[in-house]
Amino acid sequence: MIDGARVERINIVADGGVVAPEIVYSTDITSMVDAAEAALGSLDVVYTRARSLVRVVHDRSETHGLKYPKGQPVVACIGPEHLRELVNRSAVWIAITTSKKTGESERRRVMVPPIVPATLMDRGEWDLPPLEGVTNSPVLRADGTILDTPGYDPATRLIYEPNGVTFPKVATKPTQADAAKALTEMLEPFSEMPFVAESDRMAAAALILTLIGRAAIDGSTPMFTTRAPTPGSGKGLILDVAAMIATGRLAPKRAAIANDEELRKALFAYAIEAPAMVVLDNAEGAVGSPVLAAVLTTGTISDRMLGVSQTRSCSLRFVMAVTGNNLTFRGDLGRRIIPIDLDPRVEHAEDREFLRKDLIAFVEANRPRFVVAALTVLRAFYVAGRPSHGHPSKGSYEAWDRLVRGSIMFAGGADPLGGIERIRQDGDEDLDRLRAMLSAWDAAFGSMPKTIAEAIKFAGKEGALHDSMVVYCRSGTLESKPIASAFRKLRGRIAGGRELVREEKADRNGVMSWFVRTIEH
Repeated sequence: MIDGARVERINIVADGGVVAPEIVYSTDITSMVDAAEAALGSLDVVYTRARSLVRVVHDRSETHGLKYPKGQPVVACIGPEHLRELVNRSAVWIAITTSKKTGESERRRVMVPPIVPATLMDRGEWDLPPLEGVTNSPVLRADGTILDTPGYDPATRLIYEPNGVTFPKVATKPTQADAAKALTEMLEPFSEMPFVAESDRMAAAALILTLIGRAAIDGSTPMFTTRAPTPGSGKGLILDVAAMIATGRLAPKRAAIANDEELRKALFAYAIEAPAMVVLDNAEGAVGSPVLAAVLTTGTISDRMLGVSQTRSCSLRFVMAVTGNNLTFRGDLGRRIIPIDLDPRVEHAEDREFLRKDLIAFVEANRPRFVVAALTVLRAFYVAGRPSHGHPSKGSYEAWDRLVRGSIMFAGGADPLGGIERIRQDGDEDLDRLRAMLSAWDAAFGSMPKTIAEAIKFAGKEGALHDSMVVYCRSGTLESKPIASAFRKLRGRIAGGRELVREEKADRNGVMSWFVRTIEH
């Protein structure tokens, strides 16, 4: 019979010559599971994420539509059978029985009891290190120091895997002049890129600094977009260069997702897997998604995990980007975007000749100095006390704005947000619709209040007012209910120097009137 009185843990030499704890089988489940958890922690391969036990795997070529480059570290949930294997490997399990012949105790090695890993997995919280991801380059910590020691870092909750690459040390106290020189060096790979303006070049620098400084940003980061009027302009190449510098690999890409439910599930899966970057490639038309807008602001996402009947929340720490030709943005997404716009000004952009024939190979060969240049820009900004750049902060991304935008302008670079006005004027489809409607309403009625029914009757079946209001009706014909719903959402928003205003009181039938007010500056 098995002695159920005790659980012991001592160090013995297990198979393979590795010192491992000994756990004695007993009827005390809590003590056995506690001992198993402690032994599991000594392996340094098990972590926690989204209330799950996880590990790091490599060479996941594709998952949930996202194509990972070779060697990509991916955070993966540990299944029941693999957990049992790990628990069995982390300790020597001993059963103590009483001999029927002699009455003496006998010790023998056994497999881990199935109830132990099952109970351990079901606990939902563990004394194991939480994991935010894996970095393949040194990164900036929140206190301004540099994570450059391989292994798990409690301050950032990152595992640093240099993969055999040697990175030079970053100067402890770089100056503003050092930062300016480093910014120029960091941008060397983009010397032949046809940026629309200097702000777009600095937005490319902001992308690199966001990847290298992500662990130091206490909050969400905006989504970057590379846009151009013609294919072959280098939209994906810019993202690959940034990813190659930060990770040593090309950027993970997947086709853009139109369905919100599918997008939410994919983003949740990516949040668990924790890549450094996710690219929605070759989007078309107007990009807009309440799910995307929400996660870009909150920095977290919730969903039901596969095989688990509970909803889990997970931090979303990867940097997002979207590529496309002449992209525009719908809803509230436009204000969450940093544009990197290109225009080669040729008919066939893919036929251009470059002095540097293989840009990715060049970046890979010079990656250590580009990483050090990025860290020098960030570190110098910290050493200087993180001075203000003197501009209004980007709403919802104050921490990102303070570090990334601030460090670029501290180093003498142009404002990386300079291209946002293009998004506002040309790239925000909803704002364009509102401008058109306010202009047409103003031309039709001036400041005279009108009910929606009166406006529909006046608009008829064609003309500027009809065309500007019908876009709010899915049926393709003017209807009061969807227009009223749209007006309630749009009232008070200023566009083109005008705003939609609802009268304070309804008429005797309870019907509200609307008018357009010109904003005086």
